[in-house]
Amino acid sequence: MFDVARVGVHNGNSGLTGGPMRLSDRGAVSKRLMAIQFALLASLAAFYFLYLPYRSKSQAAAEAQERELKIEALFQSLVVEDTRGEVELPGTGGKVRVHPQRLSRMPAVDEVVQSLGLPDRRTTDFKSGLHMTWTGTAHSLEASFDRGRLYCLRREDLRTGHGALVFESSVAWHPF
Repeated sequence: MFDVARVGVHNGNSGLTGGPMRLSDRGAVSKRLMAIQFALLASLAAFYFLYLPYRSKSQAAAEAQERELKIEALFQSLVVEDTRGEVELPGTGGKVRVHPQRLSRMPAVDEVVQSLGLPDRRTTDFKSGLHMTWTGTAHSLEASFDRGRLYCLRREDLRTGHGALVFESSVAWHPF
């Protein structure tokens, strides 16, 4: 009769090619395929639920650190100490005196946004003044603009809540 183990594949040119054809155990193949598919699905789920949130948190931390450096650089470039006088710091009982600060120049809104990137918060006041806030890892910087020009910087330490309001004139300088 007919022997399944000796039947080969005919390629049309030279006769038989390949080895003997064996019947496979269909149940074992489908179980292997299901196990492979399950392993791939588990790998994808682990990637999406474990790695991607970790990666986004680390990227956000790196961006906040970079923004902190930009905040410090901008503040240092725009603020100078007025060495003509001294003012006592509030809450020290007159024991600590410092030089007041003032703005060295009043850049336009576009210059500040170019230096720091898009703000975290943007508001306007009743006189159409623009207030933009950037937050880093240790400090928050609020820039206030009137008619498109910077007139006040407010830098606050996020840990202590202390900071200073720096205006065009050192007379209006206000630590808090």
